[in-house]
Amino acid sequence: MKTKVTKLYDVDLIPTPEDISDWHVDEETVDGLLRTLAMQRSVESEAGEVMTGDTVFCAAKGALEDRTVLVYPGRNMPGAEAAEAAVLGRAPGDTVSTEIGGAAAVLTVKKIVRRAPAELDDKLIQSEGIDGVDTVDAYRAYIKEKTEEQNRSLSAKHLSAALREELIARSEYDVDEAERETWTENAARELLKMYEQEGIDPHVPEEGTDFLTDEQVMENFKAQLRPQFLALAMSRAFCEERGIAFGEEERKFYADNGYAGEDAEGSFLDSKTWEVLYDIALKRLEGAK
Repeated sequence: MKTKVTKLYDVDLIPTPEDISDWHVDEETVDGLLRTLAMQRSVESEAGEVMTGDTVFCAAKGALEDRTVLVYPGRNMPGAEAAEAAVLGRAPGDTVSTEIGGAAAVLTVKKIVRRAPAELDDKLIQSEGIDGVDTVDAYRAYIKEKTEEQNRSLSAKHLSAALREELIARSEYDVDEAERETWTENAARELLKMYEQEGIDPHVPEEGTDFLTDEQVMENFKAQLRPQFLALAMSRAFCEERGIAFGEEERKFYADNGYAGEDAEGSFLDSKTWEVLYDIALKRLEGAK
């Protein structure tokens, strides 16, 4: 690669963006997760009067003659809002005149089904079958740890992406413009090929504009891809600084997976850059209390 990084920016000098989510979980969130578990294991029972959240089985007349209609009070389902309001407070056998989907309907309540959360006790926790977790307190600790682990991983991915973008933007380059144009052209053609394989027509414009010509499609792709060219040079410099090299073992691995030459090396260096930045992001997040 002729294009080189003349000055690689120091990743340690890049501040953590303010929009990176805090991965810690408070007790209120844990309480919500416990309530969710109880609702997931909820039990059904028949009720004597319709309340918000119930499922109401109704016999219908009018536009819905001889049908069983399910009404879900409180869900505000499009076209069923009037029926949801009409059955509230009703009991089995009650009949209401209302409308569904804009058409008049007469509904007779036949059955009211109510879901109640399961009792949140040690027995419920044991039914989950989690090794070493057989009490509510143990489950609280378990779910907090698991949720924080997931949150931390997601935040680290977002942070590593932000660090990578800043490294690309803040580093300095000696760019071979012919090389950049050739790479961008080839990458745009590969992207077009991928669109075609996926059955996506890139000529379809945003609303309110004319269909794009082939030339306009390629120019759009190039505009999207051109900044990524510098990522190749940045990843190479970033890995070199850390003693990460593309050797024979890596070359064989990538060759076995359909990559060769500069494509193989570029893919390897990019993946290693992501790995290192992810580790850096994790350390930052774990150090932030």
